[in-house]
Amino acid sequence: MYFNGNKIKLSFSRAKYQTVGNEVYCTLQYTINIPGAYSDMIATVANDKQIYTSTAKATCNSTDVFDKQLGRDIANARAEAKAYKQAGQLVSKQVKEMVKKYYDMALDFSERVDYIQRHDAEYVAELSK
Repeated sequence: MYFNGNKIKLSFSRAKYQTVGNEVYCTLQYTINIPGAYSDMIATVANDKQIYTSTAKATCNSTDVFDKQLGRDIANARAEAKAYKQAGQLVSKQVKEMVKKYYDMALDFSERVDYIQRHDAEYVAELSK
């Protein structure tokens, strides 16, 4: 899968439904696809299986007539909203961790640069005597 831009995308598998009395449950499985910063490659933010699950339900009010398809539609919309919320939290957490790692690497490199510059300046001064 390739992206036409820098957009994070969720890919959902086929929804699974279960009806219990006047309740309809929807389970969605999804992956989070993130385009690479420097290429068209995709990084997948993942748990052990690289697949996440979101489940939601719709309950028919006792004064309404049960409509299985309407229950499916409502449960699916809720499961999708829940998946996006979970993915947003996960992506934010991972981005923060990644930024911290790069920041720490930049600080380490800056210290190395300072050391090399001081060392080379001392070396040149010693050679110039």
